Amino acid sequence: MTAGLPHSLRTIVPMKPLAEAKTRLWDDLPPLERQAVVLLMLERVVAAAVNATTRGACVVVGGDEVVREVAKASGAHWTPDDTAGLNAALWAAMQAAYADGAEATLFLPGDLPLITGDDVAAVITASDHYAATVCVRAASDGGTNALLQPAAAAFEPLLGVRSFERHCEAAVAAGAALVTPDLPRIAFDLDTRADYEWAKENVASFAQSVYDWEAWLNRSGR
Repeated sequence: MTAGLPHSLRTIVPMKPLAEAKTRLWDDLPPLERQAVVLLMLERVVAAAVNATTRGACVVVGGDEVVREVAKASGAHWTPDDTAGLNAALWAAMQAAYADGAEATLFLPGDLPLITGDDVAAVITASDHYAATVCVRAASDGGTNALLQPAAAAFEPLLGVRSFERHCEAAVAAGAALVTPDLPRIAFDLDTRADYEWAKENVASFAQSVYDWEAWLNRSGR
């Protein structure tokens, strides 16, 4: 392990404040239900990262007090987002991790309902002891649903249109080996109402978990 860190890899999960998360794509969902889905997925992503590494090796960047509470309860650290934009926030968190002695960083979005600790472990294994950059393509839109970067070949993230292709090009330019594993559970992100309906019908306990999170939000007066 790296001195000063609980694990040599730091996983970074950027988040928006709960009231703003997924509003553009899910404006037809009741706000409480939408927020419950966001928290459910955040908990699953953090749990997968923690299961593959250890508590404290994952940091959630941004959000609000509810995001902070759920992140910490799930085993992550939390830090506010003091930057302008997603890529800037992720890059700042990456640089902080490397300054702390991390051998590599792993970006994961907070909307992966199928992800498990085994999937995160597969990304780590694919990096060959953090010698290679690992990039996982989003199945729906050519985006990036996981990006592991070794400290020695790190580059500024390029999330946005065609980000998977752009990240692959940047990794090659940075001089690292590039691995693009086929990991279907990471590749599936929950972006559209159709994705949500599919998850409720096909993912074990998903619909019940959404209900439970709604009840939690109601009880806590969030």
